[in-house]
Amino acid sequence: MNACRAKRMSSKTSGWLLLGLLASTGAQAENRADRPRLQEITDAELAAMRGRYTLAGNAVAWFGVSLISQWHSADGQQLNAGLQLNFDLRSGSPRFSYQPTISIGYDDSSSVALNGGSVRHIDSAGLANVDGFVQAVQLAGDGNRVSNQALLIVRDGNPGEAGAEQGPLALDQQAGPASVQAYVDGQRAGVLLQLAGQGQVRQWLGNGQIGQAVALGSDGSWVSNQLRMEVVRTPMSNGVSLTQNVAQALASSRGLGPIGGP
Repeated sequence: MNACRAKRMSSKTSGWLLLGLLASTGAQAENRADRPRLQEITDAELAAMRGRYTLAGNAVAWFGVSLISQWHSADGQQLNAGLQLNFDLRSGSPRFSYQPTISIGYDDSSSVALNGGSVRHIDSAGLANVDGFVQAVQLAGDGNRVSNQALLIVRDGNPGEAGAEQGPLALDQQAGPASVQAYVDGQRAGVLLQLAGQGQVRQWLGNGQIGQAVALGSDGSWVSNQLRMEVVRTPMSNGVSLTQNVAQALASSRGLGPIGGP
């Protein structure tokens, strides 16, 4: 994905990269006619930026991430995992809530796997070397249906209530060759579905990544990864300056740290 430059952003979509425009607040103080209010920044600077910022008098009030993974194998295994993360930023400090869900089922009406018990190997280690948003599909079988879907919504309005109630930090379940995990801790968050000898399905946040990956060594599976990110913006109050809002956002983000997949 090509990096966007600050001078090309509209007020509708500029919420992610306002840190690059902090020079504009300095321009207010200097009030120099020969210095543009918006200044172009390099791709290298954009790549290193993190934060939650907006232009045109708007502030990020709420940020949510939803992860849903489903796997129906040809031999009848049904694995499901979900994770909802919410960051409520309307008060002075962010409030974080999360709710993981998992399940393992079996449908004995399904057909037998097509690979006849053969063992296939897939190496996904290279994904750890990729930064940013990652989507990967690795297949060593036949008749599989796989999808990775991601949706980003940025809207203005009221996010309503704080969101999902806070659940356990981690859930895991195992039944025979099947295992399912949904987890949140100080360094990582994600969901993971595994079938011994058939592969794994996962979604994760952390280490500079948001990722969706499917690695199958089996035949006849149906797999779906769905990732939804939503940002809700509300107008800043008249008494809160842009400089103050950015400073508070920087201070609140220091404790979040990197979070990564398993």
